[in-house]
Amino acid sequence: MTVRHSDREDFARFLQGEMSSGEVRGLVRNLLTAYRHRRQENALRPVGEPAGSDAEASRFDPLFARSTAHVALRAATLTREREATAERYADLMARTPAERKPLVHADRAYQTWCLGEQLIDQCHRELYADRSAAEEMASLALTVADELDPAWYGSGLINDLKARAWAALGEARRAGADLRGAEEAFTEAESRLGEGSGDALEEAQVLELQAALRRDQRRIPEALRRLDEAVEIYRQYGDFHLVGRAFVQKGKALAASADPAEAIHWLQKGIALLDPLRERRLELSARHSLMLQLFESGRHEEAWFLLKASRPEFLAHGGVLLALRLRWLEGKIQHALGRATEAEAVLLEARRGFVAQRIGFDAALVSLDLADFYAGHGRSQEMLRLAEEMLPIFQVGDLHREAIAALIVFQQAVRMERVSSGLLQEIGSYLRQARTDPKLHFEEPKDLRS
Repeated sequence: MTVRHSDREDFARFLQGEMSSGEVRGLVRNLLTAYRHRRQENALRPVGEPAGSDAEASRFDPLFARSTAHVALRAATLTREREATAERYADLMARTPAERKPLVHADRAYQTWCLGEQLIDQCHRELYADRSAAEEMASLALTVADELDPAWYGSGLINDLKARAWAALGEARRAGADLRGAEEAFTEAESRLGEGSGDALEEAQVLELQAALRRDQRRIPEALRRLDEAVEIYRQYGDFHLVGRAFVQKGKALAASADPAEAIHWLQKGIALLDPLRERRLELSARHSLMLQLFESGRHEEAWFLLKASRPEFLAHGGVLLALRLRWLEGKIQHALGRATEAEAVLLEARRGFVAQRIGFDAALVSLDLADFYAGHGRSQEMLRLAEEMLPIFQVGDLHREAIAALIVFQQAVRMERVSSGLLQEIGSYLRQARTDPKLHFEEPKDLRS
């Protein structure tokens, strides 16, 4: 007997609610028949199983008759929701931030699963451009999820969406160096997963984001374990883009543990699997991480070649923050390659950009790179001017008291003409750790104490 295999078009029409009840019954009959024949081909059919496919399939006809109308209604409703999502999202973004949550609470048109998903996706995109906007998108997604009708969507699926939104909020807080707030958000995400549908893919995506938090908390073995768990689930689903994404995160975790060779290995493996059309900024961020690790490993020419090839895409699709980080890295590479004029101009541009974006830690770290450049060229007057121009960085909101104290030590060292590469490295190392640990105390070097 020839079995007709349903094709992608059949499934698309089914999910969009475009099939008649008879076509739906035929589709499921085909699936049942194909399943029975596959069992026979593999010699797995239990003894006594009826041989006739028509009789077997017809037993399901009453069930189909009762459920087809409901399935078609849900599919048609979901299609309408998806079609309206872009308009609803645009309407929401046209309001002021203060107006958005009350509107979601008050208007059922904004209380849809698809809008919640759209807001979560936007949160992840905004991480590379505007972290406060990313946090607001995640918070709005939680508001939408709280308003969803359990009788229509089911409590399990609603909790899945809430878990995803809490995880997105945790990621936004982590990116803004609020590790305590991120931990609280991930605790909520885990709680919602426990009340969700049990979908392993939902769990894997939370594990992946948690791994980034563990990396920033310097809990690298835990980060790697979570990523390995996520990879196993992604492979089961056959989604190699997600496998690649987890490999990239593994590379970043290994970079944080000062293992550049392994970091480069996993970053390259991950980038090879990523689909840039699915998450373009994520792919660009991964490329930036690879370039940075090549630079840190002393492979300056390789980093420079990849940077030049990547620059047009970063400018077109990377957003403000990724473009700034690329310029910063370009300045470091130019300095390492002995191109003094280009290096100074690019580092000064990156410093101004980070100050304008109110990212004080990066602005301070670029200043230290400039100080190293000036020290290497014996340009004491430029270094003094650099130290005196620290006020705009001090005023950036993300710098805490201990970080400012470290920069004041740098100023004092410049005025005393006692700047060394060791001091610059010590302050830079402190700032990179203090970004995610506001309680970390800075100890003034003994040779600078009066």
